[in-house]
Order: sequence, then C-alpha cells, then structure tokens
Amino acid sequence: MLPVLRVARFVVAVGIVVAMGVVAVRYVPSRPLTWWLLAPAFAVTVVWWTLLARGWAILASGGADAGHMGMWCRTQVLRYLPGGIWAPTSRVVLVGGTAADRLATVAAENLVALCAALAVGGAAFALSGRPLWALLVLAPLGPIVAARCARGRTRLDPARLRAATANGLVGFVGYAGAVVLVQAAVSGFDQPLLVAGAAGVSWAVGLVVVFTPGGLGARELAYAGLLAPSFAHGDVAAAAVVMRAVTIAAELVVLLVVARPSRGANRRIGEETQPKAEAHAVKSQPGVKVPARR
Repeated sequence: MLPVLRVARFVVAVGIVVAMGVVAVRYVPSRPLTWWLLAPAFAVTVVWWTLLARGWAILASGGADAGHMGMWCRTQVLRYLPGGIWAPTSRVVLVGGTAADRLATVAAENLVALCAALAVGGAAFALSGRPLWALLVLAPLGPIVAARCARGRTRLDPARLRAATANGLVGFVGYAGAVVLVQAAVSGFDQPLLVAGAAGVSWAVGLVVVFTPGGLGARELAYAGLLAPSFAHGDVAAAAVVMRAVTIAAELVVLLVVARPSRGANRRIGEETQPKAEAHAVKSQPGVKVPARR
C-alpha cells in the first residue's frame, strides 16, 4: 500500500496548491499590467523556491539530496492549513534522527531563511538611502554562531550552516529581484532597491507570524506598510497579490518536478545507509566471516 499512499499524498499536495492558486488568481486586480515582466519574475521565483528546498536538504543530509528536497516540497504545502505550524511539524516527524536532530534541523531551516531574508532586505534598504537597515546584514552570522555552540550535539555542523546560509542568501536575492519585476509590471521601475528591501523584510515578517496560514495577509500588509510613503496604496496592494499568485504557480511547478513519486522513494527519508556500506567492506576482507541474517 505504500506506493498507493505516496501517490495519494502527492495528489492531495498538488490539489491544495492548485486550490490556493485559483484563490490567488481571483484576487488579482483587473488593471493594466506589463505582462511580459511576469515571465522572468516567475522563472526567478522557481529558482528561489528550488533553493529553499535545497537549503532544507543541505541541513538534513549535508547535500542537495533529491529525496529531502521532495519531502520539503510536499510538507511545505501544509502551511496553508489553519495554524501555520503544520509544515515544520511534519518535517520534525519525517526527517529522522534523534529528537535533538529533528528539532534542531527544523529550527535551523527557519532561522537560516529568516536571517537570509532580513540580510537581503536590510542591504537593499541601506543601498536605497536608509543606512540603519544595514545592521540586518549581520543576521546570517546567527545560525553559524549557534552551530558552533551546539557542535557535536546534533547533525548540524558549521559547514552545513555555512552552505545553507549561502544558499539562502542567493535564493532571497532572486526573490527580491522577482518582487521588483512584479512591482514594475504594476507601477513601473520606480525605486527598485526600496522594493527589494521591502520584499526581504516582509517575507521575514510572514515567516514569524505563524497564526496566519503561510503568512497569508501578514506578508502583504508588511510589504504595503514598508512602501506606503513612496508608492500608491493601490499599486502596492496589486503587486503583493500578483506576487502571491506568481509564488503559488512557481511552487506548483517545483512540486510537480521535484516531489513526484518515484520507484526509488521506498527508502525512508533519514534512514542511514552507512551500516550497509560497512557490512560490504567487512565482507570484502579475506578471512573475515559475517554472521548471516535470519
């Protein structure tokens, strides 16, 4: 029954994303848009979403493991459920390892994403003429320092945290660029650094506000508040809604490509393969007998 359950789980995940996409498209305002700008925005958002999945895989397995990336994509759909905590909770259950490993990996994933978004947003705000925001550039040091303090207690070593942080910074530079393109499609290329700063900081706000599913509403309100003095409210609101639709479309594409069921998915995520490798090495040594399994 496991293959059937995996297919059913995948179908449910796709169905939830499609339903959320339909809702998001319904709220897209009927106003003139520069539609061709949405194509590169969508492409960059696909890359950003893939890098988010890759960041989880780096923390969970030490590399860009396809199984962990697919698991992240499937569980991330659960953020749309009321409560906003079901996606990380499900990853705690599925990732494998000791209790400390499970909790630390999920906490590190959220902390790395939060700090990367704040750093990109702070840097963009500073370049736009708001120097105090430059302090947020130091945020990515937090996960790395925490990893040094917890060395040897979990699977998270400094090398994994550095790789995940670099991955997150690249991803959120892309996300900020996608938001700039979407805002330009609505109101033209006006103050792109300010828009990029609002994109990074508002995404971090949506991650922290867990009582709304997927940060829905909180992220858009934060984005509008940060840009309110410089942009018309209607332009900011329209761009926020369009970006939500673009993000859901990108999520659906990555889900279909990365998280689809495969024959190689029978091995449980988090299961260690080292004992098998060691047994093979022992068998290959002359004169060494390995007890047969019953």
